[in-house]
Amino acid sequence: MFFTPFKFANFTVYSAKFALWRDTYMTKESAQITRPPIVVVLGHVDHGKSTLLDFIRKANTVSREAGGITQHVAAYEVEHEYEGEKKRITFIDTPGHAAFQAIRSRGASVADIAILVVAADDGVKAQTLEALKSIRDAKIPFVVAINKIDKPNADLNRTQMSLLEQEVFLEKLGGDVPWAAISAKVGTGVSELLDLILLVAQLHEPKADPSAQASGYVIEAHLDHKRGIASTLIIRNGSLESGSAVVAGQALSPVRIMENFAGKTLKKAGPSTPVVLVGFDVLPEAGAEFVSFKSKKDAELLRSKHAEAARARSIAVATTTEGEKFLLPIVIRADALGSMEAIQSEAAKIGDDERGISIIQWGIGDISEGDIKAAIAAGSRTVIGFNVHMDTMADSLARQHGIHFENFSIIYELTTRLEELLKENAPKRVHEEVVGRAKILKYFSSRKDEHLIGASVLSGMTKQSEPARLMRRNEKVADCEILTMQSARKSVTQIGEGVEFGAQIVCNETPTEGDVIETLHREEY
Repeated sequence: MFFTPFKFANFTVYSAKFALWRDTYMTKESAQITRPPIVVVLGHVDHGKSTLLDFIRKANTVSREAGGITQHVAAYEVEHEYEGEKKRITFIDTPGHAAFQAIRSRGASVADIAILVVAADDGVKAQTLEALKSIRDAKIPFVVAINKIDKPNADLNRTQMSLLEQEVFLEKLGGDVPWAAISAKVGTGVSELLDLILLVAQLHEPKADPSAQASGYVIEAHLDHKRGIASTLIIRNGSLESGSAVVAGQALSPVRIMENFAGKTLKKAGPSTPVVLVGFDVLPEAGAEFVSFKSKKDAELLRSKHAEAARARSIAVATTTEGEKFLLPIVIRADALGSMEAIQSEAAKIGDDERGISIIQWGIGDISEGDIKAAIAAGSRTVIGFNVHMDTMADSLARQHGIHFENFSIIYELTTRLEELLKENAPKRVHEEVVGRAKILKYFSSRKDEHLIGASVLSGMTKQSEPARLMRRNEKVADCEILTMQSARKSVTQIGEGVEFGAQIVCNETPTEGDVIETLHREEY
């Protein structure tokens, strides 16, 4: 940038312009530093993502997950020695189960680098492909970790070929995607994998300005019974300090209680740091971008601009029918926002065009009296929980009104129960099939609604025991019932195509010659 010559009188003006340019360009550029990489671990369920992170951080969280399946998002920091220096890496752990696709996609969008974990004894599977799509959609570099190479049925070549079929071209095999063969269980190859992560980070150099106000993303949120709403945040830029305030959509929190992933209190956290911030006034949306301000007043000003945005905790009131569609009203509470998001996603898939699930009220934390009242108002007999409890007042009210509380710790068991509840409560559907058609040839007599006719079977089989309807010019005139049938002066219960017969039928409409009697087979399900 060049500046035109100036007279001495204009020196002040020039100085002010130079200072503005310096603050805008030079200071920002010089304040940029290379920050630690944020890494998301993705892959199919049970391919060893959490086991890998366990080995890296020397802590066992797998045993604390229901069914051995990760059902929450967590973020951790580790140190790894690389080229003679200790380097910091931030990891995001995401669930592999199909219900958590939205969470995995969010993790990929926040991260700088991804690790795609593929089991050597299983190869590329359904959630592997979903994870790969999330990585490609986020346009971030990734490293492949071929895990479980210690297992007897591990086949490295087959796994490499299954990746090649998905256009994942590995290094040393004609491609440029870094990879490592590992055993997360015993630690084989894990150090080499971390080296690859830091090498990729060197090439892409994620930057941040630690002197700026913090900004980043909400990864997860839950209700801490003793302290209030707590959220896991990943700082992408700037630093978060005690005394400031954070806004994430419609949620606001003063920075008073801030902890690292291990629960240690922090006064200040810099770029790439995962923190747990306690004190939000409403539940922030998972995936929401957050920004920090030096004062709560400034934070309130930003939130006022978001006044029309949806509140983090919403109550959707719905009727049990949507046109002709039956919707089963359900109240659900979960332990964390990510879990609730997955439950809502799975519930939306249950049913068909005629029946489905309507989550009329949801929230994070224990079942409350308000949840029971919502269930009573909607005529629901069941409230559903995921890793939560029911408070005393809610329990008392539920007992009075016969409301059942069912709690789950595994997503797919909860969704299976929702399917059962829908089947139990939805109106029965009737499937009708025409099994025979007979044309009325002669009308003889009637007594009240009983009529004596002569007819001939046009198609199928006319049966005495099945329901029937009277048709006139292809329009239904009335429902009817065949009481008796005779053919060749013998009583019969069914007559086939082309045979003439006499019959006594019950019908509230007088049949005429040329009408058709259709016999039906009805099935409820």
